[in-house]
Amino acid sequence: MGTAVLAVMLLACAHAPADARPRSVGAAQGGSQLAMTVSGVAPAPKAFYPFCDKNPGECVVRGDAAAFVATPERMAQLEAVNREVNDTIRQVTDLEHYGVSDVWGFPDDGAGDCEDFALLKRRKLIALGWPSGRLLMTAVIDQNGEGHAVLTAVTDGGDLVLDNKRDEIRPWRSTGYFFLTRQSADAPRQWVFTAPPTQILVALKRANGGVGARTARVASGQR
Repeated sequence: MGTAVLAVMLLACAHAPADARPRSVGAAQGGSQLAMTVSGVAPAPKAFYPFCDKNPGECVVRGDAAAFVATPERMAQLEAVNREVNDTIRQVTDLEHYGVSDVWGFPDDGAGDCEDFALLKRRKLIALGWPSGRLLMTAVIDQNGEGHAVLTAVTDGGDLVLDNKRDEIRPWRSTGYFFLTRQSADAPRQWVFTAPPTQILVALKRANGGVGARTARVASGQR
């Protein structure tokens, strides 16, 4: 699959209500696997690289991921940071915020979209001693068939998802999302695939079809 196709899809954040129940988009991500299977080198969301250029310290390896243990105290930090950021940051689109469709940055003015929430959670957790290799920015297709960003916490008990759409931290298999790509744990400026590219292509085609159908309904006055 062409990397340009995937890069275009990643990422425009959807704004579903908090605690919306996702439905699965695409196939082949069911089951009970605790950790994602990653492979290859994937294209990052296009706004990721300007973010790294502006914030180089956020895109380097920090801490020892191999030696890190997700103790109950660490898991409590995960819960606290996820809830704090969700409670204090106001959700707005990049177009509303910056006048352009896709910008990655920290919501220092108290407002941001999905990746801004995730970036802030990541920064706060790293400041608390979490290694960067355990906190990975991740691109998914959400319950509306739209691009979305979450933070994946890689723990001893599996991959957990911190999401601005809900305060509950869930195992990645329990989100209902289709996982596309995420940061490499070893090289934060690189991204890897979290599903086979052929399956990603199918999921993107289905998502594009769903977006087109919704647009047509809105244009005709339907809901």
